[in-house]
Amino acid sequence: MLVTVEELGKTSLYPELIKKITRDDQEAAELQILAAESLVKSYMSKYDLDAIFGTTESEPTFKGSDVNLIKKVVKIIASYYLVRLSNPNVNIELYRADYEDAIDWLKDLQAGSVNPSLPYRPDDPDTPEDESAGDVWWGSNVKRKQNFD
Repeated sequence: MLVTVEELGKTSLYPELIKKITRDDQEAAELQILAAESLVKSYMSKYDLDAIFGTTESEPTFKGSDVNLIKKVVKIIASYYLVRLSNPNVNIELYRADYEDAIDWLKDLQAGSVNPSLPYRPDDPDTPEDESAGDVWWGSNVKRKQNFD
């Protein structure tokens, strides 16, 4: 996981609220974080997700400054998911607005409107296109044959 429950408790949602919402079940909080990470990954298909998020066997290898922005988006979405479970003393509209802003940013990321310093996924030599090219794409029209009869 890119974000831990402890980190979420230090930066986005008070630890006592996380404990109260999840009824002191660490796994319940981790499941919400994993769901948030899955949502974020679904918008980031052109990036090297293993380098940014890590795998079950390895830690993330990318340590650039823009990974903190990705972590913040994951924390916002995970906080919203947690607050939806139960709402003790929390302004849900504030979390909903943050959630909507995070989704809008992910849509901009997917469309190429924002360009953080994140690694693109490596090129697969078994395919004809270059997946590592990032936001540069090229192509041409099929050559036309002219016939004057």
